[in-house]
Amino acid sequence: MQIPINKSTDIKSIQKHLFLAGAFLLALILASKVEVDLGGLVSFTFQTLVLSVGYYLLPKKWRLFLILGYMALGIAGFRVFNGDNGWAYVISWPLGFFIGFVLAAFIPVPNEVTVLALFSYLVQIHVVILTLGICVVGWHAGSIYKAIDTLFELLPGLVIKSLLGTGLIWVWNRYYYSKI
Repeated sequence: MQIPINKSTDIKSIQKHLFLAGAFLLALILASKVEVDLGGLVSFTFQTLVLSVGYYLLPKKWRLFLILGYMALGIAGFRVFNGDNGWAYVISWPLGFFIGFVLAAFIPVPNEVTVLALFSYLVQIHVVILTLGICVVGWHAGSIYKAIDTLFELLPGLVIKSLLGTGLIWVWNRYYYSKI
């Protein structure tokens, strides 16, 4: 469940969301730098873990602010991505992942806060990102076999990051709502 903040667009509400989105932007940049090289075309990072938790806690417009701000920094030349930076990099092989990042921001947050609902939500986010990413990787590699290999390399990460995210959100909700 998203952090309850007043529905009005008062200054305090904007400040809280801006701070939270900024914190997730910083975490996203740092998570992109933590990588595990699995020997394939795409390395295992924690970007989608940070994004999925951020998407759970932020309202939709702030999710878009988060991911579009991240992409704008990378396109502008700041070294925020896992690989290279700039427009030429964005429209190369990771384009599908970036499109997936944006589309995943529109996945609705579950109404109930159960472990299964949280896990399902995080898997949906990862599947959208991974599916689009693998399609573009396959197109750039010119081989469906390379895309399938990359898919199988990244599937364990999908499960691991979804489980980690579920645990983080569950602990957050237990802590946060016990204080209210």
